[in-house]
Amino acid sequence: MNNISSLQTRTEQDRKFGNASPAHSRVPGVLMVVGGLVLILGAPTLIWVFRGELAETSPRVLSSLWYGMGGLVLLYLTAGLPLGAILLAAGGARLYSAERAGRVLLPLLGIQLVFFMFHAVRLKLDWNVPFLLSALMGSLFVILFLALVWVWARHRPSLEPQRQRVADLQLGGGLCFFSAAWQACGLAGAPGFAMYPEIVQKLGNQSFVVGQAFAVQFFIALGFVFLLLAMRAGQARNPESDEQVDKHDKAT
Repeated sequence: MNNISSLQTRTEQDRKFGNASPAHSRVPGVLMVVGGLVLILGAPTLIWVFRGELAETSPRVLSSLWYGMGGLVLLYLTAGLPLGAILLAAGGARLYSAERAGRVLLPLLGIQLVFFMFHAVRLKLDWNVPFLLSALMGSLFVILFLALVWVWARHRPSLEPQRQRVADLQLGGGLCFFSAAWQACGLAGAPGFAMYPEIVQKLGNQSFVVGQAFAVQFFIALGFVFLLLAMRAGQARNPESDEQVDKHDKAT
């Protein structure tokens, strides 16, 4: 019995040692975390400090300032926060896990870069966003949410109670993000028409636009709360599994 306990202890220690990152490999992770925090906190800070100037300067005028360097500033203001979030997540995964999260984060980083480069080109060439693109994105939101519900309903009965709670919280987060997407559609298109300022002034629905913007932020924040609860529920130990382990230990 003592030999088995000592063997289990050594196995757990070996596993912890294997998951631990060497001292020299923590430097890139720390740099990634610090860089991510700078990108995340820098863009909102600049917007808050120069909010008066930004209110009087259009994006096209800003992109032409300082011999074209204003375009880089505008790109940082729009892309700095999501890119910093990816960098922060990658650095945290590198610091606290032996397994890298590059299979998810690197494609996401590529998608963000491609999108914001397209956004910069569209702004430079003054392309208009067609209504058809907004309709296609709205249809994509519906399809993705239906797929989320289908996967949840199909796999939930075969899960353990603890995993069912995690799946329920994940579905709650998806429902909140889907609600935020719907409110954003009402904000940008009918009946808010935030994409068409002349219609907003004509209808006098500024208060409705503000309410829609608050609704988008509310549902996004609530979705993050559900995701956080799902992560915590996934880390919690299953009491039934603990009882089985205890019975096995007593039997041995």
